[in-house]
Order: sequence, then C-alpha cells, then structure tokens
Amino acid sequence: MQYVNFVFDDDDNSTLYTGPVPESDVAYLQQAAAHLKPLSDEEYMTGPAAVLHTLAKYSYVLDADDLYWCIEWDPGFVMIRMSPDAELQWVALRSPVPNFGGRKPLPEDGNPEEYECDDNPQYNLIFTPWDAQFDEQDREWGAFVPADNEVQTRFENALARVNELGNVMESRYANHSDDWFKLCIQNLEKWCGEGVRLRPAR
Repeated sequence: MQYVNFVFDDDDNSTLYTGPVPESDVAYLQQAAAHLKPLSDEEYMTGPAAVLHTLAKYSYVLDADDLYWCIEWDPGFVMIRMSPDAELQWVALRSPVPNFGGRKPLPEDGNPEEYECDDNPQYNLIFTPWDAQFDEQDREWGAFVPADNEVQTRFENALARVNELGNVMESRYANHSDDWFKLCIQNLEKWCGEGVRLRPAR
C-alpha cells in the first residue's frame, strides 16, 4: 500500500507524490476493510461527498487498483474504498483513543487511563501524508517521491466514479447547495453513529 497526495509549488501547480504505508498501519487498514459495507451513489452524494466542502483532514491510500479515502471525522475515522467499475464501500470507525481531539468518551469505551495515545493508526493514516503535503522534511522522513505514470493512472481510474458523481451533484444541487450540505452533515452523523470499535492489532 502507498500514500498518494498532492504537493503544490509556489505557483500553485500540483505534483502527485506517493510514499509507503508502514506495515503496522497497513494491518489496521486491512482490519478496517473487513468491516466495509456498500455505499450507494445516492448515499455518497447525500453524505460523504460533503466532506470536500469542510475543513476535515483526509488522505488517500492506494492498494493495487483500490483507493482508500481516509477521513478524520466523528466518531474518529471514516474510510471509503473506491475501485474501478465497482460499487463504493465504506465504514465509520470509532477512534482507538476515544477522547482524542476533545471528544467525550462513552462508558463502552472503557477507562480513559488505559487508552494508548501513542498507538493511533487512524492519526498516522491521515496525518502522515497530510503533513507531507506541506513540509519537505516530512516528505523525506516518509520517503515520499513524485508518483510515476502507472501510479497516477491507477489513482485516476479509482477516482473516476466519484468524479462522475461530482458532475451529477453540480447539476442537481447547484441552486440549493446550503440545503444539500446540511442534509449531508445530518446523514453523516446518523449513518456514522458511534462507529465500529476496532483496536489496533498487536
């Protein structure tokens, strides 16, 4: 698996970069993938699509022809798998550190004193490539390099479906975007719920 992100130069031109995902975080993402469920086009357009209109941090992980969109979102982490010529799939996970970011833990989350704050693969999967977009030293530490044409093709192929849906949303919701956005946020809150509780594999 490999991270994919965009690095912008001083003239705001972008270059696609890629870097390796550490094995421990690969293992967590594979655990999460076991909980994926179908996400219809309609559900995508009235839910997760709105993330792109927020300040939420997110990343992309490319696994062969599959692309995982990893988003920091209550109750912790939302992951959407995009694949060429295949239905979207997604899962909402509760943070393994339930009080991360000032969130209020639930009784089902256990004792906050037992949370392993330094073992948060959700944080790694999002912020490693996010930070590398803006900092050359982070790119060096994460072994990020410009993506070759083959990686770029797989990335674009995986995104093709949601890009088509973007055109549909533009024509459908352009005249009432505020109402659309509110509906999406309400749906996300309802659909994500408490999230799947998934502890990192040891």
